[in-house]
Amino acid sequence: MKRSIVTNGYLSIMVDHIAARLTAALAEIHPTGGANPPDTLEKWSDELEEHLLTGATRHLGEGNAAITSAALQEAANALHLAIVTAVAPSCADGSWDDHTAANAATLAAAELLSNASAESMDLIKVARLLRAAGLFMRWDAQILQSSSASIASPTDLSDNHMTRLKFKSMLLLYARLLDMDIPLPESGEMYPDVQRFASICLFRATYGNDVMATTARRIFVNSLDGCSYLMKALLKGDQPDARLFSVVRNVHHLMASCPESVTKMESALEPLAAGTGDGTRKHGLTEVLVTTMAWAFRSEPSFPGGKSDRRSNIVLEILRALYALDAVRPSQTKPLDETMTQIGLILCDLLNLPNSDQRCYEIKLAVVALLLNAPKGYAEYLVEKGSVAPLVDILAYQTSAVVVERTGSSAEDAAAVVPILLVLLKLTTSNGLAKRVVKHEVFPPDAEEAFQQMAEEEVAKGKTEGKANAKNMAPLDAPRGTLRWKIIRLMTWTESNVKRAASELLWALCDEDSTQFVLRTGFGNAIHFLGIRGHVSLPAGVEM
Repeated sequence: MKRSIVTNGYLSIMVDHIAARLTAALAEIHPTGGANPPDTLEKWSDELEEHLLTGATRHLGEGNAAITSAALQEAANALHLAIVTAVAPSCADGSWDDHTAANAATLAAAELLSNASAESMDLIKVARLLRAAGLFMRWDAQILQSSSASIASPTDLSDNHMTRLKFKSMLLLYARLLDMDIPLPESGEMYPDVQRFASICLFRATYGNDVMATTARRIFVNSLDGCSYLMKALLKGDQPDARLFSVVRNVHHLMASCPESVTKMESALEPLAAGTGDGTRKHGLTEVLVTTMAWAFRSEPSFPGGKSDRRSNIVLEILRALYALDAVRPSQTKPLDETMTQIGLILCDLLNLPNSDQRCYEIKLAVVALLLNAPKGYAEYLVEKGSVAPLVDILAYQTSAVVVERTGSSAEDAAAVVPILLVLLKLTTSNGLAKRVVKHEVFPPDAEEAFQQMAEEEVAKGKTEGKANAKNMAPLDAPRGTLRWKIIRLMTWTESNVKRAASELLWALCDEDSTQFVLRTGFGNAIHFLGIRGHVSLPAGVEM
């Protein structure tokens, strides 16, 4: 069954325009090499990339509003033909009328690829074509596959306009290109990073929850031994940071979406990374990722570098990959103790990065997520390295976003504050020194004298409820805008995980003492949590 595209008038015109311009740009490329590709293709890629990055909705040109997938399929097939022709001209004999012939030719081209073939290949042309393919697949997923575009999914994958760019043979071609050993040029020379764009194409071909992406991902992992190609690329030294980031992103993506890939990655690393003489494993997936992260963080220039520096992206992606890995890693491949120590030290240093740089702050939020499942011993690292106070600073920033600015939904509120609340709770209940740091940040020592005086006066009133020897309805000392005021506000938040996490942290900071808890937070805020704890009786009908 052929699929049709149901869109509004603007999107139809945009689709027609983008597809037609790509087809026209590809027609200008000489099939057998010669001069570099004309600027038309690069201009098309530049404009599409800008459109994707900015989310622009400006009119991109004139076109036919009664669009079907025909224009898209023509453009995708032309792009596929151009890539195969550029890589292996002998395998491309004009256009192919059916997918079977196209797939066979692509497989032949992939099989011909070797390091020697790079010398005769027009690398600039190949890089530009791969860049265009990656952007085209991204645009298809990000714009056309979005719910607002309302594109009907095909029942037969052969009807999908992206079929040829996601062939099994095409995945192999991308992998072989990624695996090629193309020397870096002399300083100042133009460098067409074929391997990077091949890595991007692999990501775009396998990313997503649609049938085609899921199928491509399963084929890459289980049929093509794709994990071996990624591990070789990950271990390759002296490569641009932008390429390394793309490889790491592929690794993270497969870990999260295809858990069986983890075991295959571990197996692929065994012959690639040497072990010790006694056979002890030294280079598992975690070790390789942590070593890569350490290089990205500690190499020159000073982290995070300029705007074009991708090392911060590498660090962020690896942190997220380690979080995903923790959930799916087989027990026999748990990291070594020395690796866990190295991770702990790096996390401490990352937490001390400045909050003023958005790249650094995103990294710190990823560290928080990773600390959710960290060993209890990490609290000691955090205290020794002065990294507990930076975590409280993150809590201050996150609670301000939720309580003061509050532009998100309940789900977004929870995502913003629950992880850092739980991490600080874990620290305060496992390490006395960490608890002291957090308590001083939340309840500053310079305000304690006044608070203690008010507390004595309140307790002297003799009002009690359950195990609490105080019944002040509002906090005795929580000035608006302070961190303690913001956490107390979260105790009555509509999202249950938010209010429970906030209450648990304050309960721990109050030494699990119901009287101190009421004095600091107010009986009105504390009653529900104290009821859950069995310290007061809740009214009939109130849910625990």
